[in-house]
Amino acid sequence: MSSDDVLLGLGLVLVLAVGAQLVARLTRLPAIVVLLPAGFLAGAATDVVHPDRLLGALYQPFVSIAVGVILFEAGLRLSFGAVAPGARRLVVRLVTVGVLVTWLAVAAAAELLIGGLDTRVALLIGAILVVSGPTVVLPLLAFVRPQREVRSLLTWEGVLVDPIGALLGVFVFHAAVTGSAWRPGEMAASVAVGLIVAAAGVVVLRFLLGEAQRKAPRQAIPVTLATVVAALVAADLVREDAGFVATTAMGMALANQRSIDVSLMLEFQQTLVQLLVGALFVLIAASVTPADVEAVLPEALALVAVMALLIRPAAVAVSTWRSPLSLRERGFVAWMAPRGIVAGASASAFGLQLEQRGLAGADAILPVVFVAIFATVVLYGLTAVPMARRLGVAGAEGTVALVVGGHRWALAVADALRRAGAGVRIWTGDADEQAAARAAGFEADRGRMMVDAVSREAELDEVSDALLLTRSDDFNALAAEELRIELGHAHVQRLAPDPDAPALVPPQHETGLLPSYDEMSERFADGCEVVAETTRAGTIRLSFVEPDGTRHAIGMTPRRQRVRTTAA
Repeated sequence: MSSDDVLLGLGLVLVLAVGAQLVARLTRLPAIVVLLPAGFLAGAATDVVHPDRLLGALYQPFVSIAVGVILFEAGLRLSFGAVAPGARRLVVRLVTVGVLVTWLAVAAAAELLIGGLDTRVALLIGAILVVSGPTVVLPLLAFVRPQREVRSLLTWEGVLVDPIGALLGVFVFHAAVTGSAWRPGEMAASVAVGLIVAAAGVVVLRFLLGEAQRKAPRQAIPVTLATVVAALVAADLVREDAGFVATTAMGMALANQRSIDVSLMLEFQQTLVQLLVGALFVLIAASVTPADVEAVLPEALALVAVMALLIRPAAVAVSTWRSPLSLRERGFVAWMAPRGIVAGASASAFGLQLEQRGLAGADAILPVVFVAIFATVVLYGLTAVPMARRLGVAGAEGTVALVVGGHRWALAVADALRRAGAGVRIWTGDADEQAAARAAGFEADRGRMMVDAVSREAELDEVSDALLLTRSDDFNALAAEELRIELGHAHVQRLAPDPDAPALVPPQHETGLLPSYDEMSERFADGCEVVAETTRAGTIRLSFVEPDGTRHAIGMTPRRQRVRTTAA
């Protein structure tokens, strides 16, 4: 390829990686549902995005580094405190017993359904399709919003099964190439190497991040990236694919310590990780030709059906036997097993090498896995929400309003929203206000607004709108800026600062502030009422109605009730 072709190919990959995710967000589809067809069509229409031609020998190292960084960021979200002890045992069983059942069953099904497969190739397909992964599980869970216990279990399984499945694929591949029996001790050695490197990496990263946190917070991202990549490369040089274990373990270790502010590293998810995920899916999809897919499509779809309807339910049933999970919760866990980036990367790496060695059916590995990735994501992406509702494990829908402040008229606002059908949470640090809110039937807590971004993200789970009604103008201003990053500007409202008291200067983009705390208190004392009603557009309109009929309205969520209440 000429330098112009390479330039065009790299530019097209980046444009598709970002553009497909923007389209997915606008159309409320899982990103992978748009990314895979975009890459597939680009690969069919042009040769410049084919990874072997575009990147050559750089392709597999790039995939390894990108997946390692993705797994590190996913590990940052695995807090032990968010998982009940019983769920921890279930996670272990899902990534051990469940993986073993899935591997052997998928291998057997592949050999039966796809003609001409060497048994070693079937075992490798089974190993590759063991993995699920955070790149597909976490976005789907964020889209579905199941109950917290189920969400935590699936999150841990999705993150941990990636390095385990990658190692399993490596050892099955080497056994297929050498013809020797696979020895489980080798996999244990790779896990041990990964954990040792992770421990060293965590020590180094904590020191460097501690210095960055004190002296140069903006250096946290490059410091983290350099350390994570160094740990990945070091582990991989000792034992192949031990780097995935190292980076995942590093993320988990940092997520469960308190001396370093992990929120300094969350820019990974917002920028680097999203870009890497998009680029990887585009490149992997571009490496599959329409003729490859057509040759295996019926058999691959039959394999997906067996995986979804028989193998995954069986693996979950065995792994959750005599567990505290209800039958409905087990049913939803059994209906959530999309395949992701590690499966595609492994198939891309192993398929060509086995094909060159002449193993029967090796040319089917990548197209079969490609169909499995796309079909499972579409299947679960389109059915997970109705399945969660049918099983009764879906989280709160529509509006969940966060009211920050627990004084008398703040509770009146919360009551109007609740009676209109919105979910309501209250954050207040005053013990008496917490007690009054709980006595009124609200979920009330101090909240962790200013602790760290990870804790805030967890506590904002399902929250769609926020009202900042505290007595502190400065707190309201700072909290509004933080919450707008999570919820969007249109979904965060705060009280205006007292015009006669020193306060932070409001941002230029901030408009539509509520009256100040003192003014609102006076209005409620004079008989102001709170009205929650539904507009023709289907959104909740929260209005503060004064005795003379003057209104200050806030548009919120879709509901179909009209409620009036007062602060008295």
